[in-house]
Amino acid sequence: MKMTIKSTLLILGYFLAATSIAIIVTTNVSIFLLHPFEKGIAWENMITDYQRLLVYLQAPGFYHLTFRYLPISNNASAHFRMIRHLLIANEVLCVTSWGTIIINNRYEKKRNQLLVLISLIDYLCFTLLVMVGLVSIDFDRAFIVFHRLMFSDSNWIFNPSTDPIINAIPPSFFLKLFLIWFVISVLVLISLRMYNKRKLLRGKFRF
Repeated sequence: MKMTIKSTLLILGYFLAATSIAIIVTTNVSIFLLHPFEKGIAWENMITDYQRLLVYLQAPGFYHLTFRYLPISNNASAHFRMIRHLLIANEVLCVTSWGTIIINNRYEKKRNQLLVLISLIDYLCFTLLVMVGLVSIDFDRAFIVFHRLMFSDSNWIFNPSTDPIINAIPPSFFLKLFLIWFVISVLVLISLRMYNKRKLLRGKFRF
């Protein structure tokens, strides 16, 4: 099967669409995975401030992060501001990639192109599976390496005394989020694979 530039760009769009929407979903379900802790802070107050954090991280119209009940340091605020920029950029990427896919799906593809796309989706799923396996072997180390690559400062290292929110989001919390992100990404890719497979079986292609 010959792989064309158009097929390469389309599979890249599939990958970005799947992973970007997985990030959005994972971010919003994270509130259900918070780790309870005993630090003199009522759990409902912790939930309230985490909800405020989620809105700040994802809503373009909110420019300042303030908690009602939890203290927060300047370093933590700076780190969350950086995460906010990344998540909003991801939202733009999600809308753009899905918009491209929807527009592209209005046009019939060649039979060979459908075969290539289905094959490439299989490779993507396998690659994600291998990546998850490698990361899960030593997640703590992978977590540190990821942050050192993504952030040029050490603001991501929280002090529980000044930023007690860190007690609710231990490493196990991020491991669960990583696994959820993986599952959603693969499910979206499988859905796109089934869509193209159905078009192939129904003969909805051009030669």
